Amino acid sequence: MKLRTILLASNLLSISIIIAFLLISYIRMYLPTDVVILLSSITVGAGIISVLSHMMVTHPLLKGFQQLTEKSKRISEGQFDTKLEEKGPKEIKDVAAHFNHMGDNLDEMFRKVKQSEAFKQELIANISHDLKTPIASIQSYVEALQDGIIKDEQTREVYLQTIQNETNRLSLLIRELLDLSQLEQNQMNVAMEVVHIDQLILETLQEFEIIIREKDITMDVDIPEHPLVLYGIPNQLKRVLSNLVDNAIRYTGEKGRIQLQAEQEGTQTIFRVSDNGPGISEKHHQDIFERFYRVEKSRNKQYGGSGLGLAISKEIIEHHGGEINVESAIGKGTTFWFTIPHEKKEEHA
Repeated sequence: MKLRTILLASNLLSISIIIAFLLISYIRMYLPTDVVILLSSITVGAGIISVLSHMMVTHPLLKGFQQLTEKSKRISEGQFDTKLEEKGPKEIKDVAAHFNHMGDNLDEMFRKVKQSEAFKQELIANISHDLKTPIASIQSYVEALQDGIIKDEQTREVYLQTIQNETNRLSLLIRELLDLSQLEQNQMNVAMEVVHIDQLILETLQEFEIIIREKDITMDVDIPEHPLVLYGIPNQLKRVLSNLVDNAIRYTGEKGRIQLQAEQEGTQTIFRVSDNGPGISEKHHQDIFERFYRVEKSRNKQYGGSGLGLAISKEIIEHHGGEINVESAIGKGTTFWFTIPHEKKEEHA
């Protein structure tokens, strides 16, 4: 039975009972017939007016419930952009407001689910590509060696070196995937300690000394004369700096210039790694910290590693309570920067 029918029936029943008792009272009072008729007519008329008034008053309420039913059906069909009109009695307005808020939350939740599914598919495709390429290379070189095609010892050594390089590449990819997973799940809780920034930068640059010399890159290091120290995990911070310096070297041409800067700003230390390479379009700025994202879509080994370096760097910096970002434009070079607060994060202690 519909709500309208129930409300109308209850109203008619109550009015009928009242009219019946009034009529009985009029008759028992031995009033003249014309007076009884007049009073009865007035009573019945009042009852009719009461029913009509009841229908008018309950109409907005019934309309609100009807609208709620229709919109709920649309929500169940996946149309989360459905909105209720917030008008009528206060209670109906409150219900409509909560319903619209629920719709917005569901819409946002399902949008994230769809994005996650799309990201999952892209992630699988990227991992498949990055695994398939070195495996195919290893397989082809191994088959050539097994078939005895290679007779020259020097060529044989080249093939073996290539196999080793591709194997190392696979190992690096798998290790970085595991590290990223542990970082995202906060499973790499290592005690923080005092880090001397000048020593951190020196050890980082020593890794790239040979390639910097080979490409004749000018490396400018700008740090304050007074010692800078902070709380952090040395190996992780070194990994972030190494990732940023490695990217700068990859995208900086021969005889290029790279600047590494560290300075204290308020209650934090900010690091900047700048190069005069080709730059990065603004549309890529937010995405380059995602797993496997590369500005250069061909996934050529010349222009990048596993595509996990910046994602790992972002996780490390955020675990230290800082933030990381990029400033770049096409033809104007690139600057990656990150901050580390001076206060020690308790969860790493």
